[in-house]
Amino acid sequence: MRILFTRPDSEIVAAPAPLGAMSLAAYIRKRRGSDELKIYDARVNYTRNDKLTQIIAEYKPDLLCLTAFSLEMEVSHDLAARVKQALPDCKIFLGGPYPTSDPASAIADKNIDIAFIGEGEQSFLKVLNALDNGGDLGDIPGITYRQNGSVIDNGYHDMIDDLDEIPVPAWDLVDLEFMFSRKGKRSMMNKLQRHNESVSVFTTRGCPYRCTYCHNVFGKKLRKRSTDHVIEELKMLQRQFGVKELEFLDDIFNMDMERAHEIFDRMEQEGLHFDITFPNGLRSERLDEALIKKFKKGGVYWITVAIESGSPRIQKLIKKNVDLEKAQENINLLAKNGINCNGFFMMGFLDETEEEIRQTIDFAVKSKLIIASFFILTPFPNTEIYNQALEAGKDMSARFSDYHDISVNISNVDNKKLWKMHKAAYSKFYLTPKRVWLILKANPFRVGLMDGIGYLFRMIFTGRELKKKDEVGPIIPETAALSETKN
Repeated sequence: MRILFTRPDSEIVAAPAPLGAMSLAAYIRKRRGSDELKIYDARVNYTRNDKLTQIIAEYKPDLLCLTAFSLEMEVSHDLAARVKQALPDCKIFLGGPYPTSDPASAIADKNIDIAFIGEGEQSFLKVLNALDNGGDLGDIPGITYRQNGSVIDNGYHDMIDDLDEIPVPAWDLVDLEFMFSRKGKRSMMNKLQRHNESVSVFTTRGCPYRCTYCHNVFGKKLRKRSTDHVIEELKMLQRQFGVKELEFLDDIFNMDMERAHEIFDRMEQEGLHFDITFPNGLRSERLDEALIKKFKKGGVYWITVAIESGSPRIQKLIKKNVDLEKAQENINLLAKNGINCNGFFMMGFLDETEEEIRQTIDFAVKSKLIIASFFILTPFPNTEIYNQALEAGKDMSARFSDYHDISVNISNVDNKKLWKMHKAAYSKFYLTPKRVWLILKANPFRVGLMDGIGYLFRMIFTGRELKKKDEVGPIIPETAALSETKN
């Protein structure tokens, strides 16, 4: 079977390697071996849907696999419609956070043949085998599809407990040379990366916490790759592809602190030296000085902590339950040990007040954080906070397109005031000489400096991280042809 994986271009400003598609490709390549697999990353290439449709039509896949965040729902459905018109016999699958959180909306589009819910490897393999053998999809969990005019939702598939069953992602299917050239979107979530040769890695899946606003793609149980499996991938990335910088994208890399120590000890033993960041939000209270010193010795220069709110009441409401005093202590410890720290914050929680938003802003301003990101809450379908808002009688009919826009306001602050406070958060945090100096000092290599400066100006003066659609960037035709993608 000829299978093409892609993700559409959107207003998302970073394009780390498409690890979901790479994992699926590696998994089925190991277990089937006969498929022709390609990955074309439209996001990193700035390839808009009209051009992307031409590329797909020229390749003529039997199966197109799309992945999308919830804010990419519209661009994904637009692409599916274009491809079905160009290739009526091509099957189109949709996976990722969007169909997981809202499978009904995903499969309502008749251009989507199957929507995948949650972790996809096992379901994907079973669907491919069923298509080859004429089998019944009704016995395959983890998918939603249509049959005889009815929508069939088979629920979630059991998660893979032993992540070593999934091979190292198929790095050979992505064009790392182009990613490293920085001609496309930046390849890391970190806005101030030190090296062009930078990639993202997952070492765990899942999160045991119950934050009411969070996704459930990988479940609420922490599952781990073995240290040997992680080190195997890191060796390959450094020795085969010349990678110099890593970002670990685990939801909570430091949940198992003993394992965190073990991975960094093995990296040192194996002579694996990288600059390292944690952009996805470590659990702040699960840091201590011993682990921070181990991180520093192992090349970590940038850590993100997910605080979300400076209000104790909101912390309990959203079930985040961060110890705010301990979080400030550990931010100070990171600064003391020379590790730059970024903080994630949100505003607009259910029934949140102006005073509680001010508590969040004050927490950030008074801290030793170098970077702070302030988001307006986006209550995605089927999250606990979404259901709470429905029960409270809130209108939840909006379309979600931007983490910085007000899609649905479920707080006690009106839209105008919420937007004003969002912009004020950036101004109060960044417009100090000390903070500007710390940002410049944190990025001596200057690789991502202009990206970082552009980010700061957009946030301070517009309140948006994302650029408007017509400003995102040009199509880059010299990288558009699949024949030019490395295999």
